[in-house]
Amino acid sequence: FIGCVVAGVVIVTAEGVNCRGALVRDVCALMVTVLVVAYVLWQGYIGPHAITLFISLYLAFVIIVLIADIYHRAVVLPRIARRNQELERRRQLEEGQRAQEIAGVALDQVAREHSERLDTNNASMMSNTTNPFDDNYQEPKQKPIKRAINTVLAALSNYDKNEGTIDGPESSTRPGSGGGWGIESDDVLHERPIVLHGTNGVLNRHHTNHQPRINLEESEMSDISGQSSPYRVLEDSMDQVCVSPDGLSYSAHNWVGAMYDAKQELYGHARETWDDIVDNEENNKLDKFLLICELPFAFLRKVTVPIPCEGYYCRALVALSMFLSTFWVGLYVWVQHEVNLFWYKGTSYIGLVAIPTSIIGLLLLRYAPGGEGNLTLLVSAPIALYGFVMAATWIDTIADHLVAVLDFLGIIFRIPGSIMGLTILAWGNSMGDLSADVTMARKGLANMAMTACFAGPVFNILIGLGMGFSTLSSITGEPETKVTPTSSTIVGIVFNVINTAMLIITGVFLNRGKIPKTYGYAAVALYIVYVVTCVWLQLA
Repeated sequence: FIGCVVAGVVIVTAEGVNCRGALVRDVCALMVTVLVVAYVLWQGYIGPHAITLFISLYLAFVIIVLIADIYHRAVVLPRIARRNQELERRRQLEEGQRAQEIAGVALDQVAREHSERLDTNNASMMSNTTNPFDDNYQEPKQKPIKRAINTVLAALSNYDKNEGTIDGPESSTRPGSGGGWGIESDDVLHERPIVLHGTNGVLNRHHTNHQPRINLEESEMSDISGQSSPYRVLEDSMDQVCVSPDGLSYSAHNWVGAMYDAKQELYGHARETWDDIVDNEENNKLDKFLLICELPFAFLRKVTVPIPCEGYYCRALVALSMFLSTFWVGLYVWVQHEVNLFWYKGTSYIGLVAIPTSIIGLLLLRYAPGGEGNLTLLVSAPIALYGFVMAATWIDTIADHLVAVLDFLGIIFRIPGSIMGLTILAWGNSMGDLSADVTMARKGLANMAMTACFAGPVFNILIGLGMGFSTLSSITGEPETKVTPTSSTIVGIVFNVINTAMLIITGVFLNRGKIPKTYGYAAVALYIVYVVTCVWLQLA
């Protein structure tokens, strides 16, 4: 569904997308992944070697992406910087020459002599220097091996040579230009991250700027009292640890101010969430009704999953979720695994764990930046990892209940479970990706959305199968598990290979780096044929 329907809708929305760099890399990775899984399933069993193969293949993919990103930062960005400097130098020379011509007839002779001297100096400089972005420039000769490595790295780079734009009317025809990522050259040079979610995120419809609240009276009082005390020195040290130096706000001045700020931030975050549901013009009545019904569950997720990342960050919410996440873990283990950690063999393990998480939450509330400030990487990284674990428990819980509901509906309506999985479950599981990717395509980030359509399934297939069968092996105690691919699985593999092969052939060979809009309709049609084929095989 994601590789055909979501990718097809993105292509149609963007009126065609570029087929270079990261997109080709990820499409090829998905094709290789599907072929490897097909080979393993053809063997009839999955053992330690297959599990190692799955995980190793994904690690290799991650290493390739990492090397491409390093190449982009170390090689591509300096090239863009040098090219921009050369274009700016040419522009200044042209403006200087035009200014000299306007000076008047009286100084024409002097200006002509000065211009001749300047042209002579520039010609001398250009003859002694090499400019890799000159139209007549030829790359210096390199060894075949080095030239091949540079070509491969450029092809696998996350930002290929035609992505990123150069200001000016001739940018669309100059080498290195193009709007593949929908970002300006300044964004590429400074590597400013693209924020997808949150107040100022690309996927947010309401772009409002909330200024951090500054209490002048508290600021003055804190400056007067205890400005050189040892406690003040400790507070300054905590501020340096928590508050990012390039942040937009500061930590609270005292505990009373921190509690007051927490109430204001929680109220503001709740109000913003409600306004995004009710006052959003892009939400129809059905969307608003469903979002309101989901609001209690969204509230529970927010107060138990700490997210310190830019676009989601709310100081009070992160502190509260650090405290309540411990109790959610106890409830999750109790419900899913029937182990009561609140009181197990005379010990309250949840109570013991709640002590450090509560202390961390209070420290964040006091010393973390408020408003639109950012936590330092030293603090945000472990909290984000902890939040990832909490989010995984939620995904596990929701997935179990969703499968149970599908089994229940399948029994009532006498629909095979495989058909429910490839239709209702697949569609419902991909609605979030469809909405996010289409929104990114409308914002000019079509290539990013297309990359997500193919890089995500690589992770789901390799890590899902590898970790899943590894867990099954540890539970059953059997090193190998017999597998028999069903007709739906075989058809899915065949159509996956067809889709990826058609996309590469259409984008790289037939249209020379461009996937046309018509392919989007063809991808959707291919998915319809796949669903009809699977349903027919199941019913037959």
